[in-house]
Amino acid sequence: MTSRWGICLLTAAAVLWCRPAAAQEAPVDYTGHKMVNVTLPTEAELDRMLAITEKFATCRLHLGTVPFIVSPAEFAQLEASGLEYTVLHDNVQELIDAERAENEQGQRDDSWFTAYKSYVQVNTRLDELVALRPDLCSKFTVGSSIEGRTVYGLRITGPGDSSGRAGLMFDGCQHAREWIAVMVPMYIADRMIETYDTDSAVAALLDEAVVYVVPIANPDGYEYSRTTDRYWRKNRRNNGGGIYGVDLNRNWGQGWGGAGSSGNPSDETYRGTAPFSEPETQILRNFAIAHPEIVAHIDFHSYSQLILYPYGYDYILPPEPDLSRFVDLSADMADAILATHGEVYIDQPSYDLYLAAGDMPDWMYGNQGIFAWTIELRPDSAFPGFELPASEILPTAEESFAAVMSMSQQMVIKLLITYPAGHPSQVPAEQPTAFQVSIQEVNAQLQAGSEKLFVSVDGGAFVETALTALGGTLYQATLPATPCGGVLDYYVEAQTTQGAYVRSPSEAPASTWSATASEITLAADDTMETATAWTVGATGDNATTGIWNRMDPQATAAQPEDDHTPAPGVNCWVTDGRAGTSIGTYDVDGGRTSLTSPAYNLSAMTDPYVSYWRWFSNNQGSAPNEDVFRVQITDGATWVTAETVGPASAESGGGWFYHEFRVRDFVALSGSVQLRFIAEDAGGGSIVEAAVDDLQIRDFGCPEPEPCPGDLNGDGVRDLADLSALLSNYGSPAGMTYEDGDMDGDGDVDLADLSAILEVYGLACP
Repeated sequence: MTSRWGICLLTAAAVLWCRPAAAQEAPVDYTGHKMVNVTLPTEAELDRMLAITEKFATCRLHLGTVPFIVSPAEFAQLEASGLEYTVLHDNVQELIDAERAENEQGQRDDSWFTAYKSYVQVNTRLDELVALRPDLCSKFTVGSSIEGRTVYGLRITGPGDSSGRAGLMFDGCQHAREWIAVMVPMYIADRMIETYDTDSAVAALLDEAVVYVVPIANPDGYEYSRTTDRYWRKNRRNNGGGIYGVDLNRNWGQGWGGAGSSGNPSDETYRGTAPFSEPETQILRNFAIAHPEIVAHIDFHSYSQLILYPYGYDYILPPEPDLSRFVDLSADMADAILATHGEVYIDQPSYDLYLAAGDMPDWMYGNQGIFAWTIELRPDSAFPGFELPASEILPTAEESFAAVMSMSQQMVIKLLITYPAGHPSQVPAEQPTAFQVSIQEVNAQLQAGSEKLFVSVDGGAFVETALTALGGTLYQATLPATPCGGVLDYYVEAQTTQGAYVRSPSEAPASTWSATASEITLAADDTMETATAWTVGATGDNATTGIWNRMDPQATAAQPEDDHTPAPGVNCWVTDGRAGTSIGTYDVDGGRTSLTSPAYNLSAMTDPYVSYWRWFSNNQGSAPNEDVFRVQITDGATWVTAETVGPASAESGGGWFYHEFRVRDFVALSGSVQLRFIAEDAGGGSIVEAAVDDLQIRDFGCPEPEPCPGDLNGDGVRDLADLSALLSNYGSPAGMTYEDGDMDGDGDVDLADLSAILEVYGLACP
């Protein structure tokens, strides 16, 4: 129903009832309210402050320095209280207005993660992701909120039978004002779906796990925070007397009613009348119970940059061996976050912060045995807090995704099979082709000797061969010699000591990697050891240091000590390459520097590929991981970006990495194909270094077979159909082709051609 009638609900007894929609409240005006940091070293002082105001401006209360929002009257009480405080901002409404303006600007950007999104926008995006990859994800309903809004989630997993896969659950926004806790789960869903085909780690995870993402656990409170009261925390339960809201993260059953929660309906930490009194916690509880496959869970909040594991309701820890695993996994997540953008997240037991009874991770672990965490997102204790600028959505989400991948892999993946230089899609005809395979123990032990390659040629039976150990996690696999045009389908298999088989791709042999055997022509092979007409500089270049130079690089923490070419090679193209007196002496500063290749004539080629080894580092300095390295290609008309590295990835922290791409995927084949490598310092404080070496352009194809004399239609036999084609054109004027019957190539079909076809008529083609 619409109009003045609000949301209609269908009860268990199938009785439809409706209530009138409440009139839209005017937004709460925080003009004149101050943001203050109050020093609260003891519980007694914390209680004194809570007697002045309950509006603390952080996710959870704790001892120490705590931010609060105070009205003019409350500020007068604070001044008279004797509590130590500092004023962070004199007018909180200015923070809200600034955040709104930035968010409105971000809404006009094409990128989804440049602005905080509404309940409707989030659910629309969930639908878009399902439409994009229905083979990977589906939208599901968790249940309804107290005001009747639907709580939706996204189920994500790889193709094939998922019945035996482990479950992972990520949710956000139990607390309405923590807007970044909506965007992070959405980014997790986005990356898993968008990169499944290109990121082997994501594919390996989704092939082993089912991921459940619930981005808005408290939709009523979230929308109320967006439209009416920016600092609203609770759900929208009508407690009577004009008082609303229950703190959903104090309403869970584990330790309900204990310290850190309140029985006063007016308080920000009001726990409700009973465990699971709220429909929002009921539906999440029921979902977890209905999915016993879930082995790990993260509840996202903001802010403080913390990774918290159970318990929070009392000063107790999980028993061993779970405690050690919590400690290790939490530390690994913190390390993954640090490696992404240099942000420090503290990992610790939840109670170390302050007791908080009735929270979700305590129940998920204590009642369901699920490894569960609270992650408090950006900022740390910096100001402002909930008003995290929209420009920080993406970096916050990127580092959180790194943490999620770190934890998830260790919880779910048994063995991680990857290919350091890629898995071949084109191989030289009539030659065996070797490539490297990495098999890493993640959540199980590898059974030595079980590492195998399975290959099928042109649809035949799979033949297995053992991989050759190269040391560490590396192995060599070899594809057999195959005639030109032959197709090899292949996969890699290994076994755990517990007898489980792990394959790559995971659905093999139903789904495999594929390579085509071709004759390979090397159009370019540049080791950068000598000058080969590369040019430095392009329109728009403005870097002041770190300009491209061909040289033997000098080692720093950001740039290589050696080129990539095996000895005696020493040179590569590198952004300056001198070490200087510090890491930042000769790095790229002030803008971009471009390196352009000579022009290559690819016009007569069949299917050329470009490959190179590249180095990119931007994870050093005071503001790391802000820059990208781009590779562009042109056919002589327009420059097109073929690869972007960074700003934060496993390949943007230094090290030589191989990459290749198909030219036809980006530009037309021409006589003026060029490549451009661009390193850019996009912001202050970052250390940017790049290098390029060992570029090749290889053409793949098979020569056209010689025609069989007399087989005019190419069906492999010389028969009546061929003779009839010739006779139908007999005596025709010049301009005839071989298919028309011009056997001798003189342009017409005459007696000489008829004689030639009769000589071979009825004979099989060789």
